[in-house]
Order: sequence, then C-alpha cells, then structure tokens
Amino acid sequence: MWQQRPFLSHLVLLVLWMSLMGITGASNVPCNATLQCELKLRPGSICMESGYCSNPLYHGGGCLKTMLGAKNWTRTRVCSSQDPPEAAANGYCLPASAAGHFSYQEIRLAGLNWETGIFVSWIIQIILSEVLNVPTTIDAGSPHVNIDLYNPKSEFDLSSIVLDYGWEGHAVADRVKDCRTVYTDDEDNYQQCFHVVPEMWWSTVLEEGKIVGIDPPRELGVLGENALFIPRFAAERDPTLVSYFGMRDRVKVAQTFQTPTRWKDFCAIQEDNCITPDAYNRWKTYCQLNNCIDKPHAPRFPENEQEEQSFFVEGLYPGHFRITEEGDCDLNPDTCTGVLVDYACGWNSYAKQQTHHLNMPFRYAGTEVNGGFKASEALQIWRAANATKSPVFMVWYSPDPFYQSFLGSEAEMTRVNLPPPTPQCADNRINVADYCANSTWRDQGSFGDPKGSCDTYPQLLQKTFTKALRDVTEDPSLSDVFWSPARDFLLNLRLDNLHYNELIQLWRSRGTDPLGYDPRDATCQWVVDNFDRLMSFVPETYPRVIKEVDNEREALLAVAFGLSIFVVCVVLLTTAFCFLKRKTMCIYHMQSHFLRLLLCGMLMVGIGAVIMTAAPTDASCGVTPWLINLGYLLLFVPLVVRISAISRLATDGKRMQRVRVKSIELYKYVLAFAVLVAVYLFVWTYVDPPVKTYEYELTNHVTPEGDSVIESYDYCGAEYDYYWLFIAMACRGLVLLSGTMIGFLALRVKDDRNDSRAIFVTLVVQLVVLVLQFVVCVILFESKRSDLMGYSSILHSLNAITPIAIYILPKFFDKDENKQGEDNMLPDVFVHTTMALLDVVGFSAWTSVRQPVDVFQFLEVLYETFDEIAVKNGVFKVETVGECYIAATGIPKPQPDHAVRMAKFAMDCMAKMPRFVKSMETRFGPDTGDLSLQIAMHSGPVTGGCLAGKGEKFQLFGATTFEAKLLLDKSISGRIHVSESTANLIVNGGKPNWIVPRDEKVSTGPTFWLDFGRRESAKEVKSDEFAYMNGQQRWVEWNVGVFQGLLVQILARRAMSFTAGLSSGSTVDFNKAEMPLEEVKEIIELPEFDRRAARRQRDNQDVVIADEVIAELREYISVIASLYNQYPFHNFAHASYVVMAVKKYMSRILEGSEAELGGEEERGRSSAQSALHDHSYGITSDPLTQFACVYSALIHDVQHPGVPNNRWMEENDELASRYKLRSVAEQNSFDVSWDLLMQDRFQKLRSTICSSSEELHRFRQIVINCVMATDLGDKQLKALRNGRWEKAFSQEATSVSGLSEVSSSSDSEDESYNPRRSANHAIKKRKQVSINRKATIVIEHLIQAADIAHTCQHWHIYRKWNERLFRELYQAYREGRSDANPADNWYKGEIGFFDFYIIPLSQKIRDCGVFGPTSDENLNYATNNRNMWKSEGQQIVEDMLKQVEQEYREQNESDRECAKDPSSSPFQCIDLELELGVVE
Repeated sequence: MWQQRPFLSHLVLLVLWMSLMGITGASNVPCNATLQCELKLRPGSICMESGYCSNPLYHGGGCLKTMLGAKNWTRTRVCSSQDPPEAAANGYCLPASAAGHFSYQEIRLAGLNWETGIFVSWIIQIILSEVLNVPTTIDAGSPHVNIDLYNPKSEFDLSSIVLDYGWEGHAVADRVKDCRTVYTDDEDNYQQCFHVVPEMWWSTVLEEGKIVGIDPPRELGVLGENALFIPRFAAERDPTLVSYFGMRDRVKVAQTFQTPTRWKDFCAIQEDNCITPDAYNRWKTYCQLNNCIDKPHAPRFPENEQEEQSFFVEGLYPGHFRITEEGDCDLNPDTCTGVLVDYACGWNSYAKQQTHHLNMPFRYAGTEVNGGFKASEALQIWRAANATKSPVFMVWYSPDPFYQSFLGSEAEMTRVNLPPPTPQCADNRINVADYCANSTWRDQGSFGDPKGSCDTYPQLLQKTFTKALRDVTEDPSLSDVFWSPARDFLLNLRLDNLHYNELIQLWRSRGTDPLGYDPRDATCQWVVDNFDRLMSFVPETYPRVIKEVDNEREALLAVAFGLSIFVVCVVLLTTAFCFLKRKTMCIYHMQSHFLRLLLCGMLMVGIGAVIMTAAPTDASCGVTPWLINLGYLLLFVPLVVRISAISRLATDGKRMQRVRVKSIELYKYVLAFAVLVAVYLFVWTYVDPPVKTYEYELTNHVTPEGDSVIESYDYCGAEYDYYWLFIAMACRGLVLLSGTMIGFLALRVKDDRNDSRAIFVTLVVQLVVLVLQFVVCVILFESKRSDLMGYSSILHSLNAITPIAIYILPKFFDKDENKQGEDNMLPDVFVHTTMALLDVVGFSAWTSVRQPVDVFQFLEVLYETFDEIAVKNGVFKVETVGECYIAATGIPKPQPDHAVRMAKFAMDCMAKMPRFVKSMETRFGPDTGDLSLQIAMHSGPVTGGCLAGKGEKFQLFGATTFEAKLLLDKSISGRIHVSESTANLIVNGGKPNWIVPRDEKVSTGPTFWLDFGRRESAKEVKSDEFAYMNGQQRWVEWNVGVFQGLLVQILARRAMSFTAGLSSGSTVDFNKAEMPLEEVKEIIELPEFDRRAARRQRDNQDVVIADEVIAELREYISVIASLYNQYPFHNFAHASYVVMAVKKYMSRILEGSEAELGGEEERGRSSAQSALHDHSYGITSDPLTQFACVYSALIHDVQHPGVPNNRWMEENDELASRYKLRSVAEQNSFDVSWDLLMQDRFQKLRSTICSSSEELHRFRQIVINCVMATDLGDKQLKALRNGRWEKAFSQEATSVSGLSEVSSSSDSEDESYNPRRSANHAIKKRKQVSINRKATIVIEHLIQAADIAHTCQHWHIYRKWNERLFRELYQAYREGRSDANPADNWYKGEIGFFDFYIIPLSQKIRDCGVFGPTSDENLNYATNNRNMWKSEGQQIVEDMLKQVEQEYREQNESDRECAKDPSSSPFQCIDLELELGVVE
C-alpha cells in the first residue's frame, strides 16, 4: 500500500518528483554556524550568508581531499572558468598555471537533464580536475545554471537544464576549440559549447550521426533498455499481461488499462466537485477500518494550473483511472481500447508500430502531437497507478533512478515481452522524428511496416567527442610531454549498470540534502570507493610532475665546455705564434690580412661554443647567434676567396704561381657578406629573439605520490628557431659547397705551392662537420635540446680548430717556409732548368673552318695528352698560350737530369702527335690529320713568380725564355729544335746519339735537331695500339658521326610531333620531271613553327638510333665515297670539306640568332625558339631541312669528271642529251645519289630520315635546289638566283609578291567568307610565303658559300685548295681534255672570281642577316685573300706551274724505265699509295 511505504521511500519519491517538476534549487540545509554544516554535511562546508550550508567539496579543495583528508590526499583540485575569482586566492583550488607547471586547456562537458548523465559528468570532473590537473566544467545550456560538482551552492536543478543532447554545442566546440572564448553571462548571446557528451543512447547517435565535427562515438559500457512495462501487482493479478499474446483481448485490455485522469478532470466528475473536505476524511476513515481498495477522492480543488494538470500529487491527489467512452466496450464493442502511456516527440518509441501490428488494442491519450505524455506526466501516472493499485501500460527506460526506486516493491516495472528483435526488424522501424513532424502520417494513422513490430534490444550507452578534442588535448605545436591526458582518459572510461545502481543507492541512502549536496556526496563517495578502477583508465605516465635539472651536471655539456675552452686557448696561442713568426715565408705567403680574418673568425666561433655550454640567460642567448654566424663568416669567406684565386691560376695551368689576394678585394667580399649576415641576425634577434627556454623530458622516475617525473632543462630557444637555424646552416653550406667545388678544380695544381690541397681539405672537413650539425639538429631538435646544445658546441669547436690543424699548423713545421728575412720574399730563381715550347703547326688555318667548340675540345684533349706525358717524365707544365704548350724541368725542385727529362718528354709528344691527329680526324673532320708539331728546347736560368694584378698567374722570365721563343720561330714542322746548351746537357747525360747538328745557321748560334727516331723508347710503340684507317675511311667515319647527330635531332623533334617513319615497303610517287633541273622551285614550303613540339623538345641524349640504321648510314656514305673520282680537287675530301662548311654555317645561324634574340633562359624555351624560327626563316626549326642541306653537300660532286660541264658534254653525248645540255654534272650527281638512297637496302635509313611521303617530297626538293645551286658556270641559273634574291630581300617586291600570291590563291576560295577572318588568313599566308621564299634562296646561297668555302677562310686553306684545283685542271690539259693551259689565265681568273662571285656572295651572306658573325668573317677572309692573291698570285702561279711540270717530267722518266725493263712488276710503276685528294 502506498500509504504504508517507509519514510525514506516517501522522501525519495518526493525528491524525484520535485526534480522532474522543476521544484528543486540550491542547498536545502539551513544553518546558523559553520559547525552545524560540518556536522550535517562534511568538514569543509560553511554556513553562507543565505543561511544555508555551502558545498564542502568547493571549500575543501575537491572531492578526494575532502573525503580522504589532507594527510591522505595532498592535491588540491585545479581551478576552472566556473569557479569564482576568489577561489584560487582562498586556496579552494589551484590556478592551472600553478599545477606543476602544466597548463592544460579546459575541457567542457555537456550537462544532461537526467541524473545518470550528471553523475558521469561529475565522475569525469573529479578525475580530470583533482588527479590529472585538467580544468573541467559542465555546460548546462544557460549562463545562469551551474551544475558543476564544485558549485558552492550545491545546485541540482535538473528542470533548469536546457541542454539535452545539444548537438550545436559540439559544432561550436569544433569551430572555436576553446569553449571559454564563447562563454558569456548574457542570455541573448550565450552559445552552447562542449567537447564531450558523457552519456548518450545509441539510437540518438544514429539519428544525429551526420553532425559535422563529431568523432565516432565510443561505448560507455552501461547497458540501456527502452521497453513496455506494467506494474508487478498487475502481472501478479493476470500473468498473461507480461506477453503481447495476453493483450490481444480487446475487452480485457480496455477494462484493465483505463484512462489516467488529471486532478482538474477528476474534480469535474465528482458530485461535490472536490469542494467538501469532509467527504475525503470520511472516506479515508472508512478505508482505514475496512481496508478498502476503492479509488480515493481528492481533499480539495487544485489551487493552480500546475496542480490542475497533474496526474498525481504526493499527499494531495493520489490519482484516478476511469473508463471513458473510447474504452467502454459496451458502447463500442469493436473499437474499445486501453490506454498506453507513450513518450512525447523527441524520445524514441516504436509502441504505435508494435501494438498496431501485434493486434494489441491500445490508444494514445496524451496531449502531445503523437498522443504521448511528457516525461513528468508519465512518472505521475506510474505513481498514481501505484497509489491506487491501478494497472498501467507505459514505455520507459533503464538505467534510471525512477526505475530503480521501485525495484522490490509491488509497483516494480515488469517488462512486457514482444517478439524478439532481429536485424530485419530494426531496419523496418518507423522513423519517429518523421512521424512527429508529418501531420499527414498521423492523420492517416500510418504505423509503418509490420516487419518492424518486434521488441527493442538492449543498447550500450555511448559517449561522443568533438573532433576538436584531439586538437585541444594533443596540440601538435607543443611537445607531447605537455599533451593533456583528458582525451585518452575519456576514451578509456567504462562504467556498467552495477556502478549506476551503486551510485543511485548511495544517493538514496543519504537524506540530508537530496536536492543539493546529497547527489554530489554520493558521486564523490562512489569515486573514492572505486578509485583504483577509475585510475586504471588514466593513461600511463599520468599524472605528471615537473622537476628542474641543473644542466651543469650533464656530462655531455661538461665535455663540450672543456673542448671549447681548449679551442679558444689554441686559437689565442696560434695568434701569438703567428705574430712572432710574422716575418717568415709562411706568414708572408698566407698574407697577414687573410690570417687575421681567419683567426678572428675561429676565436668568435670558439667563444660562441663556450657560451653555448654555460647556463643560458636571455643575454647569452641573444649574443650567441652573432658570435657563431659572424665567426663563420670571417672563417669561410677568406678561405673561399683564396681558393677561388688559386683556381683561376689552375684554370690557366699556372700551378707554380704564388697567390696574392689583395686586402681591399678580401675586405670587400667579407664586408659584403658581413652586411647580409648582420641584417639577417638583426631580423632574427629582433623579430624572434632567442631567450632562455625550457625543454621537458619524460623519465621513468615516479614520486612517492605516484606522479611520473618530467625533468626540465633550460636552453636558448625561440618560437621559430628551427627555421632561423637551418637558414643559417643552409647559407653556410652554400658558401662551403661553392668553395669545395672551386677547390676541386684547383686540385689540378700538381706541385702545390699555394696550399690548394690544404685549403680544399679544410673546406671539405668544414662541410662534413656542417652536415653532421644538420643531422644532429634534425635528430635532436624535437627531443632533448640540451643535448643539441652540447653536440653543437662540440661541432663548432671542431670547425674552429680545423683550419689550425690542417692549414696553419703544418706551416710552422716547414723549414723553407720558416726562413727569416725579406730576401726570401722575392720571386724564386731557378738556375738549372730546361724549357720546351710545343707549337701546333697549321692550327690557325685549321681553326678557320671549325666551330669554336671544336677548337676548344681539340686543344683540351691534346693538352690532356701532353699533361699525361709530362707527369710520366716529371716535367712541370708552366702554361698554355693558344696552341702553344710551355713546359719546364728543374722547377720547382732541382732535377740534375732536367735536359734529358725534357728531351724524353719532347720526343714522346712528337711521336704521339701523328697518331693523335689521325685518330681525331673522325671526330673533328678533314685536315685534322694534317696538323703537326714543332718543338723548341733551351736550357738556362729562369726567374719564376706571380705578377700581382688582375688575372695574376705564375710566369717565367729571363733570357732563357726569350731564346726558347727564338728557337721555336726557327724550327720546322715535325722537328725538335735544340739549343747548344741543351744539346751539351743531353750529351753529358749519356744520350749523344739523340743529337743531330743542324746544317742551316740561325741567329742564335749553333743549334741541333733532336733525333727522336733514335730513341729506343720512341720505337717501343705497339703496332696494334691504333688500327689506323686510310684517309677516305676516316672521313667516312667522320661523316657518319655528322649525319648521326642530325638524325638524332630529327628523331627528337619527331617524338614531340608524334609521327612515325615511312613504313617498310612503302612506295612514293614523286611525279618526277624529265630531269632534276626542271624540279627546281622558287619557293619551297618549310614547316610552320610547332609551338607544342618546341615546348616538349626532348634532350637529344635521350634519343637512341637503331644499330641497323647506323649500319645502313655507314654503308650509304661508303658507297657515295667510292663514287667520287680520284681527282685532286673534286673528290670525297672536297665533299667532306663542304659538309663541314655547311655544318659550320648552320651552327652560326643558331649562335648568331641567339646572340641577337636572347637565349632560352631569357625568353623561355618556346618563345625563344619561335623568335629563332622567324629570324632564320624556319631553317633552324626543321631538322630535316638541315639534314637535306648537309646531305646535298655530301653528294653534290658525285662522279664529277674533273672537267667543267661544257667539256664533259662533249665527252659524254648520252648525259648531255639526257640533261639537255644543262648542269650535266650536278644533275647526274643528284640522280646517282638519289637512286642509291631509294634502293631497298637503305629502307630503314630512308624511313628514319623522313616520316611521311610529304617529308620525302620536301627533302628531295631541298636537295635538288641545293645541288643545282652548285653549278657556278650556268649563267641562266645565276641570273634566276639573283632575281629571286632581289625578290626575297626587297621590301617592295616582297610585299607585291606576297599580295599577288594571296590574291591568286584567294580567288579560288568560297565566296562566302568572314572578311576579318579572311584578312587575318591572308596576312598569315603572305608572311609564310615570304619566309619560305627567303629560306629557299638562303639555303641555295648557303650551299654555294660552302662549296667555295676555302676562298673565305685562312690564306693557307685557300692556297691549299687553290693549288688542288689548279692541279686538276692542269691534269686535264695534259691529258688532252682541255684546250687551254690553266696557268695562262689563272692569276687574273682568280681576281675576277673574287670580284664578281666570291665577294658579292659574301656580301649577300652578310646582308641576309641570318649567319651572325660568320658573315663578317667570310667577307673579311675573302677580301684579305683577294688582296694577298693580287700581290703574290703571279709568283704563286709560276711556282705551281714549275712544280707540276717537274712532277710530270719525273713521272714520264719513270714510265720509260718501266717500259724498258720487262721484269718490272706493274705495281712498281703505279703509285697505289696516293692518298685520296692529296698529290704527293
């Protein structure tokens, strides 16, 4: 009976009802003195001005300290933002910054409006605030509600909590991270903000799972149930009611589960309308005597609206259940129903779907839109049922204090069993939120799918976290030592239903202040009882405490300190020693200003290393970067400047020169770098100054209280010191790397007098130490910074002492360097030396037909060969001047056999030279094998020294050098000219057979030849060391290399244009004319500029040509070479020479254009090539065009008859008829070569050259125009070319021509066209026509210039080929193939050739503006050669005539002797050894 419940049960029921009805508030324990509060509650509680006791957990310093006492628990909780300002000052809590140096960011929990949710929040708050020192608060959804555990007033007003789940609070926390920034006392501007919801039903999580900013939920461990319940007394009356099968009887259900009645409605149906209290008293007395179960009456009418709407009021209205019209089965036998008390909207309930589809006749009589009741109404209805012992069918959940409060009583909630839940059933549940929001569903009575009518399954309650919680607790900008343990603890925390029951029982067992302090005390007591379990959820190594460690006790820093002091002392001692030795050679050669800077830099670095090991202060932290970086500046820059000066000497081959770096130059570089470094250091120390900073290291030590010890170390640091430090290291690395690279080049100085090796090794060691510094910084920067300071100090000390150990200290142990006196500072005198000058004969003429890069590469390879021989013979290389190699022996150290050594060197070089130049002919082209060597040697004293000034270098001076130069002037090719003094030394050295007297007398006195053929070592050359080819084979190989390079360019461009070669077996119809001359075109259409292909242009080194193609190329060129006749001029050597000239002109087009337009770096790859394309009329943009020009040079004189065209037409009527008496030799050369290329055996080569029939057509057209242009005797062709030149390069003619072309072509176009588009098209087409015309005529003039290139080159080249042409024509005259002796008009003919052809052609080449500096070079050579010929030509003609006539006379005599001697072999009468193109 409800009237007979114990007092405690009545109190609990009252408290729970008042809590849900919003009648709770602050502490309800009145007091007059603090002692009363301590007795009633706990020590720590005080009597407040309001007359009520305060919360002892607030004044006592926390839950654990209050419960366990200060002796057993020494920690005071950490303050939070919800604590009053005076809390910390009064010692009630500790500021976050004072909590063991840790200042964790505050964690905000969601305050839920049900008891268990609040209890979990308080448990979390106790562990975080009191054990882990993490400030923790609870957001109740309003700035005026404080349900914090430590609230001084002990407020526990659940009805005032408006948060519920409050998903918007998660979103705000995810955005702002720190909820304190949005917390305000203004209700209008208040925003919910929290990081954690400690308790949540899984169904709610599923519905809200799309909320932004929330991590996946974690299980709390508590099992929750949401089910249909009836009171136990109802189940005992009718056991069938515990199953849905027993609730299908409509009459039974309607009569059992009647409608609950509100107080106001109850009074309305009473006869006295609840206005007669006597009636209630009479009924109460009657029931006490007769133990009646009739429904009681209310003693009075409700006094306010809240009472009117109540279903139960303790002690006033026990409630009432009645049968209404809907439940009257007599009136409505088919529709009568019982009442089911369901949740209101916002709570998940599937009762409607379950009861409808399980045929349970229930209706929903609540006032909510879904027919449900508010939670407070549902609790009143259950209490009314208990009071009146009326059955009720209600939806409720557990765990819950209300649910637990009835356990063991007659009104215990007994679950009604429904069909067991299945996944299929769960998937077919009705969406409650949609049902509540959709009035149409409700009006239509929609109850969802029958498959979703099963029972609900137990759920594990969840806890949710905002994503920002990780950022709050694990800030990546902080060391992990300072990371908050809050998130890990919250993730680990797990409770269960037993714990919930224990908590509720503890609460029920207290009766002091149920609506204020009691729930707090119960929670606190539960934490104390379960403390060990809760600590198991605390992350390892927490809680933590900080202990400062004295760095001076660190062994590493002690070692670093000792080393740095030692280095400073060594630097000071070295400085003093250098001062004492200031007049010695070592100090003189090192130069005092250089040494001063070096020592100053080392001292500054050493002092900086000392300071780094001392206890840091803000001042020492600020000065250390200045000392270290400026010290390195003074240390590195002088070394790099000095090694650069040495490298400049090494570049010129001057290894004996003394480096003298001017002080003003050295100070200039040092000052420039010092300004940059000072600016950098100023910005560093001003914007982000290094200050004393602490680092923390988690150790394995544990305090007696159980705290993990974190040791703190002080060091110098800044916010961005990582970047500042590495920028400084990068700058030092660049300086050291540049110095090391320059020093590597300086290693070519073999006899090192400038200490290049010592400086190089010093720089390398410094660079290695810098790399170690970088590695150490990377490894230790984010760990133990005090160790970083120690290691850095050691490495700085090593850097400071390295120059002393490697560069300076060895100087003091060198006897020669430590001699005293000013005389020793004069240039060195070498008494016993031999000099040799090696000069390349014919080099100037050879260079006139080569590209500059070929000249440089040839000398580079040649001098490297001489260097190897010099090293082998112990010869010292002095320098190189152009093509002259200067060497000496007896320098720098005396050599008694210096003359013999030099003789061996000279003979080895002379023996090497012929084989060397022959081997280079395949690389550098024709005539390379004609180069030779002449050498002069002289012995005597020389003075050696380094002249100061810009570009200073080591040189030799004195009479010996002068005599050697005179001997070189009197020497001849292929001989070694030796002075008398050198000859005597060689004879005295035991080599008299090497000396041969010279018959001719020279102004220097008696001289001698060195007969290197008699030297045994000169004969020891292995015969198979080189397998030399004959001249024609070498030129074939050279041409193969040239054409292979051109094919690479074609393939590289083709790869970017995505075209393939001609397919195998493809045939091409050229629509050939009757003869090639008729195919000559005025305009050849070259490809337009392909901007995409230019941007994608590959590196030629990536292109590989198939071996089969190279084999076909070699075979084709070999066949072409065999088709050339063996005439003195028109032979394969001439063709190769023209190939080389065309190649040179092509390269000069590119060089000159780039010089005028700017290279790719200035303009960008695509734009630069576009400008180059326009400037060169498209010639340089098309590799096929370049290949065609060089190919034309190769074949242009194939089968040349050795006589002019007019004579050959007389000799060969068939060719004259075929080619209609026009350009017979040129047309025949083209046809023979082209037919050969079209053969099947060259199909792969042909496919590689041309990728399509269009390309093959263009290739043929260019070759025809080029080959026909080489006919210099056809006046008609010459006139046509002159007219086309004028037409191409005359602005007015070009304009008219372009317009006529456009107009003629546009007439055939469709009449319907866009005028603007047509105009643009016309302009573009006119421009392309003009470019193609210019390109065509320039190509023709290019091949002409190459064909007669010898006339526009060095005088010796011109003389050589002029004589060959003379011999060819004289041979024709002697053989009767020519009527006139060429000598009769040779002199005047050459002048006319210069005046009317060569010079005008050179002027055209210059005026077209395509060939760059080559055009001026050609014109200058042509003019000079013409003038030389005019002055010397007549004598030259006479000499050539005498020579050829003498050769013919000797040949005739030899022929007669062979004829007289029948025993003579025919091979003895035929010169089979005649080298191609050279008349012996």
